[in-house]
Amino acid sequence: MGESSGAYIVRIPFGPRDKYIPKELLWPHIQEFVDGALNHIMQMSKVLGEQIAGGQAVWPVAIHGHYADAGDSVALLSRALNVPMLFTGHSLGRDKLEQLLKQGRQSREEINSTYKIMRRIEAEELALDASEIIITSTRQEIEEQWRLYDGFDVILERKLRARIKRGVSCYGRFMPHMVVSIFLFTLFIPR
Repeated sequence: MGESSGAYIVRIPFGPRDKYIPKELLWPHIQEFVDGALNHIMQMSKVLGEQIAGGQAVWPVAIHGHYADAGDSVALLSRALNVPMLFTGHSLGRDKLEQLLKQGRQSREEINSTYKIMRRIEAEELALDASEIIITSTRQEIEEQWRLYDGFDVILERKLRARIKRGVSCYGRFMPHMVVSIFLFTLFIPR
């Protein structure tokens, strides 16, 4: 199928249609995106089913979000579709808040007003809680960023990593809702 192997980008319209808005102002429009994405997924599942599965809908096996706004969206989609969620945070709000506060140029209230940082952190906590797998690209992301989150357990992460290195399965009765992997791949990006 060429370089894309059948993958393609679908733009789901949401929010104001007449102007660009910065990512910090997308939060009130997330549900509208989720509704549009769910509608698209349902239509595509039906079409794929007709094409390759004898009329039976073909559903995604997992759904993957990048960054806080997509994590928020994918948590809702994962629940609606009853499929596992994967999340890649990249840069995280609690770490950004700490760094901005250390600079001393803005108060917590000013930072929140500018960056909607508390809503971002709420979305990241939701994504962490809803995810089957958290994908990270660096050890720093695990130890210095994710450690700031209520739902993240650095000791559990180290135990899981040690089990993986020894070739012991982390699934089944030993598997909590969280696995940290140090590699990066993309299944679905609702951005």
